Amino acid sequence: MRGASAFTFTDGTTTRCTTRGGAVAEVAAPAGHPVVVRGRIAITEPAGSGYRIIWNEAQLKTLPPEMHDFIFFHECAHALVPTPDELTANCVGLQVMRAAGRAGVAVEAKLAAFYGPSNEYWRKTVECANAVKEPAKPPR
Repeated sequence: MRGASAFTFTDGTTTRCTTRGGAVAEVAAPAGHPVVVRGRIAITEPAGSGYRIIWNEAQLKTLPPEMHDFIFFHECAHALVPTPDELTANCVGLQVMRAAGRAGVAVEAKLAAFYGPSNEYWRKTVECANAVKEPAKPPR
């Protein structure tokens, strides 16, 4: 597992999800946890005065590299905004991924391919991310 509050990208570099309240804790989901039972990749949930990302590492490892890295930004956005809304988390996640220099034409084409041709959810994600006047800031 990655170190406490650190996420490892597919290129081996690490980062932390931070909000105004500080670093977001990241933990591996134990067997039997709902994120594992439901086959989800992760869930971001309130934890004390902050947030925690619970990762299903088995599912995370099955993702293509671009999606593996994007899901970090998506989950971090749930805590950063904060929002329970999946489209908002995708939108903000893509904005922050771009600001961190980890997205661009090639990466976003692969993310679009992951979602599938003409996928409305991804189309709305990109439309939202493109509409922002002030770019999001990457996690520190």
